Amino acid sequence: MLRPLLAVSACLLPVCCTLPTNAAAARPGPVPVAGPAGDVDLRPQFAAFNLPPRPQGARPTCSIFTTVAAIEFAFARATGRGERLSADYCNWAANAANARHDDGDFFHFALSGFVRFGICSEAAWPYAAQFRGDELPPPDALVDAGRHDAAQRAVRVRWIRPIAERPGLSDAEFDEVLATLRRGWPVAAGSGHSRLLVGYRVDATADGGGVFLTLDSALARFAEVPAAFVRTQLYDVFVVETAA
Repeated sequence: MLRPLLAVSACLLPVCCTLPTNAAAARPGPVPVAGPAGDVDLRPQFAAFNLPPRPQGARPTCSIFTTVAAIEFAFARATGRGERLSADYCNWAANAANARHDDGDFFHFALSGFVRFGICSEAAWPYAAQFRGDELPPPDALVDAGRHDAAQRAVRVRWIRPIAERPGLSDAEFDEVLATLRRGWPVAAGSGHSRLLVGYRVDATADGGGVFLTLDSALARFAEVPAAFVRTQLYDVFVVETAA
C-alpha cells in the first residue's frame, strides 16, 4: 500500500491523528530513576511484566506491533500485571474502524481502532503467520476485549509529534521524547520502520551523542538506534500512558 505524498508502505511509515483521551484514575507502577548522565532503561520493567519482544514474522505489521507493545506496557502499569495482547485484533480493529483491508497499518488507524473497539488478549486471537484478509474476530475475542474496558479507560494516547511530510523532530519534541522515557513510558516512533523506544544512554561516540534502546518486532529483540536517527528520521511519535 502506498501513502499519498510520502508513498511508503504502512509498515514503514505510520500516520498520526489526534485522538480523544480518557480521564479515568490510574494506578501507575514504579518509575525508573535516570542515571547521573540522564540514562534510562525500561527493559527491566518489560521483563518484570513478562512482555519480551516478539516477532512480526514476514508480515508488514511493525506499526501494529509497536502500537500493541505500547498498549501492553500501559495496561501493565495501570493494572499491576502484564498481559500479552492481540496484534491480529489490533490489525482487524484498524481496518474495521477505517473501512480498510490492509495487513499492517498506520499508527493513527491502529489507534482509532483501539479507541473504538478496544483490544483482546493474544490467547483470544493468536497472531497468524499469514494475513487472513476480511476474517472477523472470533466471538471469544470480542468478549475478551470487553474484559479490558477498565484498563482501556485507565490509559490515554498522547501525541508528541503528529505526522509531517518530512521527518525530523524539533528540539522540543526530541526533549519530550527523552523526558517521557525518564518518566517511565516507552515511546512509539514512526520512521522507515516502526519501533518502540524503551530507553536511552548518553554515548559521546554515537551519532548525535547518545543511543536509544528499542523494542523491535522485525528483529524480535531489543536493539539500538543512534540519537541522530531519532532526531532526524521520525515522522510521528506517540505514547500510551496512564491517564491523569
